Amino acid sequence: MTIKLHISPRIIPSIATLYNDTNRIFMEYIDNSIDSAEEYFDPGSDSYKKMIRITLKVKKDSVEIEDNCAGISNFNKVVQEIGNSDKKAQPWTNGQFGYGIYSFMAACKELKIISKYKGDSKAKTITINRKQFDTDHQEDVSFQDPRLINYKGQSGTKIILKSFDRTMWKQIDFDEIKTEIEKHFELLLSRKNLEIKLIKEETGSEFLCLPFDYGIYEGEEYSDTLHEFKFIKGNKNRRLVKFSSILPVKIYLKVTKGKTINKPPVFITKGRRIAEIKEVRMFVSKHKNDIWGHPNMTGYIDLSDFLEPTIARNDFKNNDRSKALFYELIELEPLILDVIKEVNKESEDKHYEALENKLNKALSKLARKDSMNFRTQFLKGNDLNLGKGTSGQSLEEGLGGIGTGSKDYDIEEEGNSRENEEKGAGAGPSGQEGDEIGGGNKEGDKFPVNGEESLFDDSEFKGKERKKSGFNIKIVDTEPPVDENDIQLRSQLIGNDVIIYRKHSDFEQRVQKTKKGESKISQRLVTFLAGEIAVHYKDRQQTRNGEPEYSKKLFENLVEFIYLFESVLKENVGKNLSDM
Repeated sequence: MTIKLHISPRIIPSIATLYNDTNRIFMEYIDNSIDSAEEYFDPGSDSYKKMIRITLKVKKDSVEIEDNCAGISNFNKVVQEIGNSDKKAQPWTNGQFGYGIYSFMAACKELKIISKYKGDSKAKTITINRKQFDTDHQEDVSFQDPRLINYKGQSGTKIILKSFDRTMWKQIDFDEIKTEIEKHFELLLSRKNLEIKLIKEETGSEFLCLPFDYGIYEGEEYSDTLHEFKFIKGNKNRRLVKFSSILPVKIYLKVTKGKTINKPPVFITKGRRIAEIKEVRMFVSKHKNDIWGHPNMTGYIDLSDFLEPTIARNDFKNNDRSKALFYELIELEPLILDVIKEVNKESEDKHYEALENKLNKALSKLARKDSMNFRTQFLKGNDLNLGKGTSGQSLEEGLGGIGTGSKDYDIEEEGNSRENEEKGAGAGPSGQEGDEIGGGNKEGDKFPVNGEESLFDDSEFKGKERKKSGFNIKIVDTEPPVDENDIQLRSQLIGNDVIIYRKHSDFEQRVQKTKKGESKISQRLVTFLAGEIAVHYKDRQQTRNGEPEYSKKLFENLVEFIYLFESVLKENVGKNLSDM
């Protein structure tokens, strides 16, 4: 006596719960349309022999997905064959599981199929309702024979989804659907003569899905082609397991420079996205974040048909083939890391330039308050404020040190401004040529003052163009020089430039790192920068003013300046360098 197997039809709606995103359900039906068009595809020209049109239309209370492909040849097989799919023989049975046609149950109650197979004179239609599976006995589930109806096209299929669950209907969003299609079918969308269009009937708006263009972003690429895969299996009885693939596994990765595009690299099987690489549990990598989750990393690994996806189509089956492929990828990771590090260095250099600008603006702000002479570059007239009723006479003379409370009208003394500018003289009240603080002004010795916030913007009257001092801050990526005792220097004053060496250990240990390896500004780094800059700034000021080499006031001024500089920079604590 044999025991017969009985499977409850309730399992079908239960499996449908794997589709918790309405957009993903739509992908299943578009997927079937693309497979139905496969017989028109010519791999040599990467083009379809006729224009393939697939349309998703959102109506008032339903969604329609229609194509002009080959149509469904066997309705009975589509409905009956759950778990016995033969994709090549019957594309609409969807993948290895033959389940995709029933994915509608996760979002709505009713599915209607209308399809005309090429060469047939009439189309066939059938309606499937979720209630039909509300039984424990498979013999209680049956469908009426398909009806014959007229159909406008030579061949094609229309899917109508109706009676949506309220929460699933609310998930429908055109931008998200378009994004999902472009991500899910990104390699297929690059084929010629394929059009996937979205239509919102209520507004008449249309959206055309386009392939992603990696070429519009500057960056470094990494590409490879793999045919052979191997790994060591077993602990005690170790043996080498090898696999080869007729169709190669293609790797294309790109690290974008200076721009995060929020498109992590993905695994693709048979032209369809399976999942982001960093989200695949089977892929056990130590670099999920710093490679596959890096904010500037994008691209794909096209597996062709080498691996089998799980029923949820968001991971891969755990077998020797997946282990072999993932082992090979892990072996390649050091090469990919080298590409990332090179781009990171270039991006970080730009980010440090932004930090330099912040520091220079902060120093410029404090310098105005301190002595009026610590400025760089020419200031255009509309950058300078004049008090109402003032004559243009210089108000710089007699201004004290930090905290004097004097207003900064920042105007040139009549009678000597143009002459001094032509000579390259200092911007101080005396106008003497070659002033150590205000003089020089060679190209490059300037602060970025455009858009700089004014501390004393109390008038709409503007002054004349004038020259500012050449005191710059530069953060460089070179090895720190050493002094006569072979001790590395944290910073140097060279000419009018304060050079800060970011490779010095004192600098490096004050830079925090995010989980993705991005540099972050810490409070300790702000204090470090304030201290280094203050030392050189105050040293130059003391030298200029001819003050005693040592005095208590000197140290008080130094500490006060550090506190002020730190206060100006406090808003940047905790920011990533890329946010500067």
